[in-house]
Amino acid sequence: MHIFSKKNSSLFLTAAMLIAAASCTQELQENDLVKPSDDVVLTKAVNTPEDALEGNLIVKLSEETVVAGYEGLMSQFSEKVDVISMRPVFPAAVMEDEVARKYDLHRWFRVDFEGVSPERAAARLSEFDAVTNIQFNKSPKQASDCNATGYVPSLAMMASSSLPFNDPMLADQWHYINTGNSLVSSYVVEGGDIAVKDAWRLTGGDPDIIVAICDGPVKYDHPDLAPNMWVNTKEQNGAVGVDDDNNGYVDDIYGLNCTTGYGEIDWSNKDESGHGTHVAGVVGAVNSNGTGICGVAGGTGKGDGVRLMSCQIFNGGQSSNDASAVAFYYAAKNGASIAQCSFGWQGGVFDSDDTYKKAYGVEYAAIKYFMDPANNNSKVLDSNIMIFAAGNDASRQSSYPGALEEVVCVTALGPDLLPAINYTNYGAGCNIAAPGGDYFVGTLYPGEVNRSQVLSTFINTVAVTAKVGAEKTTGHDYAYMQGTSMACPHVSGIAALGLAYAEKLGKKFTREEFISMLLTSVDDIDARLTSGSKPRAIEGGKVVNGDLAPYRKQMGTGAIDTWQFLMAIEGTPSILVETGKSARYDISTYFGGNAVNLTYLGVEIDAESKAALGLASDPEIAYGKLKINPTKVGSGKITVRAIAGPDADGKVDGDAQIGGSEIVRTISVMSRGVAASNGGWM
Repeated sequence: MHIFSKKNSSLFLTAAMLIAAASCTQELQENDLVKPSDDVVLTKAVNTPEDALEGNLIVKLSEETVVAGYEGLMSQFSEKVDVISMRPVFPAAVMEDEVARKYDLHRWFRVDFEGVSPERAAARLSEFDAVTNIQFNKSPKQASDCNATGYVPSLAMMASSSLPFNDPMLADQWHYINTGNSLVSSYVVEGGDIAVKDAWRLTGGDPDIIVAICDGPVKYDHPDLAPNMWVNTKEQNGAVGVDDDNNGYVDDIYGLNCTTGYGEIDWSNKDESGHGTHVAGVVGAVNSNGTGICGVAGGTGKGDGVRLMSCQIFNGGQSSNDASAVAFYYAAKNGASIAQCSFGWQGGVFDSDDTYKKAYGVEYAAIKYFMDPANNNSKVLDSNIMIFAAGNDASRQSSYPGALEEVVCVTALGPDLLPAINYTNYGAGCNIAAPGGDYFVGTLYPGEVNRSQVLSTFINTVAVTAKVGAEKTTGHDYAYMQGTSMACPHVSGIAALGLAYAEKLGKKFTREEFISMLLTSVDDIDARLTSGSKPRAIEGGKVVNGDLAPYRKQMGTGAIDTWQFLMAIEGTPSILVETGKSARYDISTYFGGNAVNLTYLGVEIDAESKAALGLASDPEIAYGKLKINPTKVGSGKITVRAIAGPDADGKVDGDAQIGGSEIVRTISVMSRGVAASNGGWM
């Protein structure tokens, strides 16, 4: 059992405090990782002792020591430090795991002690030849302010007949389907969402796909989550207190409590924020069950949603670096193909990937282990993928581990399709943007409800703010929250949909190919970031604005577009057209350089696509140009037929003596509010 710090410090600061902290943080250089007191010599420490958890260290032992047997070290350490316990970070099975040994997982140990500061304990343990390096154990931050606003039913924001599922709160999830309703925000932009509505016609998920929620506890008995929870049936049907499946952990039915090392997922801590449950709902709350909300990959009401594995690395807001490492190991060993990670270390602290890797070696080793091809749990990819939040420090650099080259890092947008400038990190290390909510553009601010945040599942025993500035109340199974924490699970859910759709089509990709398609399946936001401002904070009782220009080309490739991503997986080219504008769009590129010389037979469109695009009449083709007039933001497919090489008169009727060869191309049509070039599959 893991022993955790007695240190009581607040992790969740106001946006202003976070910005101040980021501005005051000195970047760590590789030769400046340790700043000890004058009387303490830290020869083997790889990170700084500031903000270290009390009473424990993470140490890495030499290979020779581990092979020979480390059991006698505790008594040796106790001669220098009052050691309470010493145990491997990972289960004993890593000794026989070739991949685990490849990344030295077998060499990491946690040492718990008392009576001395972590700094002084590290100095004393540095004297032992068996110790190769020492890592101060610290607590990462959840990428949200963790302030939740309780759900209050909206006025009829959308007609239920226009929604794809019967979940009553879907109408309030603007981040999925944004109709431009001013109840959300006076700044709202129609289509400022993830474009998932039409994508749900193609897939809703797949129960073979497991998403590890590396976060706070997921309330596995929540009515909108329970059917989509991953279940370890051997432990569920086994004996209490027994490791029935021999995976090194006891009673891990719905995942693992990585803060304790036991299977019981625990949300009873009085400081629990509901963060992990909220994140899980965005990824995979059950769709079309007539209850609550929808999840991005929550299925279509036929038991076909993805499965959610709770890897609890926060307990009442507190965590540790070894807890996140254990989560990644556990997820890899138990079938997860996606790790959803809405946490990290403050943006701007590390100046390079190498600096992070050195400072938090145990975490990085577990990241590499999760993504090693030998541990692949996907039927579609050659290795697992990890998706991280960029962080909420308003820093011009992503937090780590999100900034790592090998993972996907997500920034946050509001319902205005603009950066959430009051909190989102941006710039270096940031890959793609998704809705994270933005309190400061809420129409009803500072009223009773702020619908410009992200709505998802919640823990009904955790306090929420029913009214801004009012007493906190309980009793909510659903709540609004904001942060890159909320943006990140949108991308994880979309990635899960992509895996499901690829499996349905029988397609396979490398991880790099899959991520490249994900990052290029975006809608443009940079065109709106050349100038101007938007609300960012309150000063002196007034809302003040912030400049948008610094965010141009700094939010990643653009705003993620689910439909476009599925078309990329399908291999179908997409045309971006502007909603409400009748125009001709050149499609000749899909028929060769001399496509204008083809004889076009016409265009076919299915009823669903026609309705999604709001077409009053069928599209037409003339001289290689598509004439179409979409009246709705939406997506669909058209099939274009043409003849190459008919009679000289161009006739294709029954009288033709030389009929030519028929060419058939399927093309995706995406109607969006702004038809700017975005570098995607256009």
